[in-house]
Amino acid sequence: MADLQQLGKYQIVEVLGKGAMGVVYKGFDPLIERHVALKTIRKELIDDEVAEQLVRRFKNEAQAAGRLTHPGIVGIYEYGEDGTTAFIAMEFVQGRGLREFLSKNQRFSLLDAVSIMGQLLEALDYAHEQGIVHRDVKPANIIMMANGKLKVADFGIARINNSNLTTVGAVMGTPSYMSPEQFAGTQVDRRADLFACGVVFYELLTGSKPFEGATESIAYKICHAQHTDPSVASPGRVPAIFDHVIARALAKKPEQRFQTAREFADAVLKAYEKRGEGMEQTMLNPGSATPSSASGRVETTFPPAGWRIEDLKPLEDLLAPHVGPMARIVVKKAAGQTTDPQKLAVMLADNITDEEERRIFLAAALARTPGMTNPGTGDTQATRTQSSTRFGTSMIDPEDIAKAAEFIAPYVGPIAKVLAKKAAAGKSSRTAMYQALAENITDPADKAKFLKEIGLKKS
Repeated sequence: MADLQQLGKYQIVEVLGKGAMGVVYKGFDPLIERHVALKTIRKELIDDEVAEQLVRRFKNEAQAAGRLTHPGIVGIYEYGEDGTTAFIAMEFVQGRGLREFLSKNQRFSLLDAVSIMGQLLEALDYAHEQGIVHRDVKPANIIMMANGKLKVADFGIARINNSNLTTVGAVMGTPSYMSPEQFAGTQVDRRADLFACGVVFYELLTGSKPFEGATESIAYKICHAQHTDPSVASPGRVPAIFDHVIARALAKKPEQRFQTAREFADAVLKAYEKRGEGMEQTMLNPGSATPSSASGRVETTFPPAGWRIEDLKPLEDLLAPHVGPMARIVVKKAAGQTTDPQKLAVMLADNITDEEERRIFLAAALARTPGMTNPGTGDTQATRTQSSTRFGTSMIDPEDIAKAAEFIAPYVGPIAKVLAKKAAAGKSSRTAMYQALAENITDPADKAKFLKEIGLKKS
């Protein structure tokens, strides 16, 4: 099979890995002109009964992951069979498994550990909300990409809510990361994934697993023995506040654990914030190796002296899609290093690796700076630079600005409020504000439609 040239419509480029029952290839789809990963099973190498069961699980993987569309989950394109070979065509991801890093004893900083967990938990939260439990979360199934972001792979033994493929009594998973209920062969739900995530987090924090030994020994320890607190296992590196997070994640009873991945992620982030104010140097890119889950569930607290929460929170919201919930920490640190709102925007933009995304962020962030408070003076940028305009107050009624934002939102999206306030600056009439606002619409037809909707003719 090493000389295989074609699999279905896919051209074989190279072998990526080999196992006892199949090979993973890098393939090329000539129709769409993109590279794919081809995971295969050679049915002729296995007896018929085992082959049938494996192929069913193989199809289950395609069915499970194929339902998921998320930047943190490896995408599945199709399941197919070519002669005696069953295959899944999936997204080709250039990266290295987290297991490879850990096997080489590479230690992650606390910030990187938090970042990785944020991404992992967000991806699993999405899967769980779609009714899919992974059931084999482990470092080997977490792919770290060059930009510091990750993707979760291998839903091969996933349980779909309406599937009878994996049933009570079936013991499946990787021993060190299996929950007590998996070893017991009892009903498994999303909380089994959260237990596995607790093991991964422990390993990221300490460099070792909480339960080790032969399979039988691991099974006993997971079901009956207590782990060593990570602050004890790695003294001087892991703040004690994380002991409580790990203890809850590794609780023997599912009802005593975090009940959702989002709850787990929030606890990790809060523990990181409370462990101290200093930011660490990271081994991965701190601007991109960060959680990608939704931000804004917890408000900024204790902003740097002179800054207002209402000034920093909008910047966090802008930065969150790029760096996740770490946006709060990044904004707080940067705000502690400068008193200039525009410089703050530039500093925050430096955390975004993609050039186009960085440009868009910077433009939106700079648009917010006119209304920011200048630390130490209590004056706003607008007061200092445009005092005669009285931006956003009595020159144009705030309700009119809000209505303008609603009108333009279908054309410009979430930054509508920012653009409306900016358009109102220095204007003495609603007409002038709307004309300035219309300049943000690049498509001539859309601009004409917008002006018609508000009762103005295109000039």
